[in-house]
Amino acid sequence: MRQGAGTAERRAFSSVELLVVIGIIGILSAILAPAVQMAREAARGTTCRSRLRSLAFATLRFEQGRGCLPPARVLPAAAADVPSATWLVRVMPYLEQPAAAAWDDSKPYADQSDAARGLVVADFLCPTRREPSNAVTAATMSPDRFASCGCLIPGRPVAGGAVADFGGNHGHSPPTAPGAATAGSGLIVSAEYLPGTARWLPRVRPQDARDGLSHTLLAAEMHVPRGRLCRPPDNGPAYDATDFFSSSRVGGRGVPLGDGPDDDAAGMGLFAFGSWHPGVCHAAFGDGRIVPVSTAIAADVLSSLCDRADDSR
Repeated sequence: MRQGAGTAERRAFSSVELLVVIGIIGILSAILAPAVQMAREAARGTTCRSRLRSLAFATLRFEQGRGCLPPARVLPAAAADVPSATWLVRVMPYLEQPAAAAWDDSKPYADQSDAARGLVVADFLCPTRREPSNAVTAATMSPDRFASCGCLIPGRPVAGGAVADFGGNHGHSPPTAPGAATAGSGLIVSAEYLPGTARWLPRVRPQDARDGLSHTLLAAEMHVPRGRLCRPPDNGPAYDATDFFSSSRVGGRGVPLGDGPDDDAAGMGLFAFGSWHPGVCHAAFGDGRIVPVSTAIAADVLSSLCDRADDSR
């Protein structure tokens, strides 16, 4: 049957029209993709700061209950062996982590249960860098490494365990030798047990921050280059106190902030703070404030922020 004169005829899109439509969609996608990525990173950055804030408040609650800030690690007096726990284990109860009760402080790290060593705590992780499913390192033999200072980080057998993205402020320079009981000039520092007691020295208190807590770093994101997540020594078990840099870092002259995931040098390599956020590293100050610190911060300023007693504001 013939259609009426007033009836519109149906016709398919031509190949040229389809190509034009596809081209427009491609252009719109190219325009929108960076905006979508920026929005996702903004959301991840917000989550990162929130988690770091939770860790900072848990650390401050530890201080309120124990009269001092948690030590980065505590070395047995006149002994070569390191203890089992780092400061992250000590603050777990203040993050309402019931699984922390599985930790036995009388045992070395390698002898802890799989559940204790492998406990992944979301508040220790930055979502820009990883998900909890990528936060455990397997048992391995870490390779020998030379830090940028020329210090040898000897390879050793490493028991598997959970890792972290946030580290305590150990001070403005690394210990004189890896594994040495050098206290550090920050707020979360290495200490030593008093013989025959469960107490340690130094016991860093808020009043020891002569610059004021608002001018002294408590903790910040730790630098880990791309491709080295969960690979000791760059990203070793965060509850193992053998290597201080697995749960704490330093910053200042010669130890700048790591500038993104592709910064493979970062001044002192294993010792530096840094993040995967573009241009900033999230840091918690001693008063609980969370600040995105520019990766271009001057070395002298960073050194001052990492030193609890340089009398500089």
